[in-house]
Amino acid sequence: MTGTGISPVYGRNVLPALLRSALGALDPPASSILVLLDQGAREAVRPLLETGLQDAGCPVQWLEWRAREADKRLAALEELARQAVREGLDRQSLLLAAGGGVTTDLGGLLAALLLRGIRWIAVPTTLLGMVDAALGGKTAVDLPEGKNLLGAFHLPEAVLADVQVLESLPEREWRCGLGEVLKSALLEGPELLAELEAAEPADLYRPSDVSLRLATRSGMVKAAIVEEDFRESGRRKLLNLGHTFGHALETAAGYEGLAHGEAVALGILCALRMADELGIAEHGLSARVRQLVARMGLPSRYPGALPAPADLASFLRRDKKARAGRLDLVLPVRPGECMLVQGIEPAVAAAVIQRELGGGEPAAGNPGGSGSAPV
Repeated sequence: MTGTGISPVYGRNVLPALLRSALGALDPPASSILVLLDQGAREAVRPLLETGLQDAGCPVQWLEWRAREADKRLAALEELARQAVREGLDRQSLLLAAGGGVTTDLGGLLAALLLRGIRWIAVPTTLLGMVDAALGGKTAVDLPEGKNLLGAFHLPEAVLADVQVLESLPEREWRCGLGEVLKSALLEGPELLAELEAAEPADLYRPSDVSLRLATRSGMVKAAIVEEDFRESGRRKLLNLGHTFGHALETAAGYEGLAHGEAVALGILCALRMADELGIAEHGLSARVRQLVARMGLPSRYPGALPAPADLASFLRRDKKARAGRLDLVLPVRPGECMLVQGIEPAVAAAVIQRELGGGEPAAGNPGGSGSAPV
């Protein structure tokens, strides 16, 4: 892939070879390598990384940390930055971030800020990381007020995805990745959606030819969009499908109560509800997606009692893509086509969440938006 995009590389049982190839392609070569490793992925991935780094030709240091969404904060970023500096990094050094989305989000931001920017490589060890979090060059940490509110665009030199390292992944982590696979299927069009519908559920929750193919196709959907619109001025907004609703739900539930991919799945259902109410969704699309959500084992209900509408509106208003207190929402029209509805009042979006996840009746009339546009 040319231009600003980075094409992820996928395979099974190939991580050492992928790493050697990526290091060999660096120009200039790395003066040193710092591996930021999620402790939870140590058993699955460290031996493979060590094999791939045997002939790196430069010093390699290891920095392990406990990667949790609750720790994706400025305090952790500062502590890891101080440790990295003590390891003697320079501007030709390389940071290798190996772990789930928390590690690649924070590791990428660490690389963006150290010495005003050093190179980095992402080695995602979760399905969510392989199809979304490690791709696209968005790096960030969270604030108590919401997810990913402090960050930077900083593309990795490579994204190396070996689905075999997912073998011991907990079921919930598979589910998180599948929420993003569902989003990719709605964005790509009928073929990927039909392939997802035809997949045996068991093959979605283990390393298999099916999970490799779905991960590869989903990752390439995002990579192609990022290549076209790196700074999110146009088409990249499509990738927000389900995310404005989902981030609000994730913040409301707490990151332990509702994981990112689960929240995205619920957000997609809310987006479909709104598209139906506006009369823009293809007939039968909502029913088709709800059936697929159940088949994939994704959630369709909020865990516990929904927050009050005013609280939901407050969470929505904090979305980092909000403008002047209003929301731009990506709504599905048909597989492969979405519409950006602009200027939605947070209270209107909160009411959609209440109707979809709280069992309310559809609303009639104007949703409070200022316009819409295909993207």
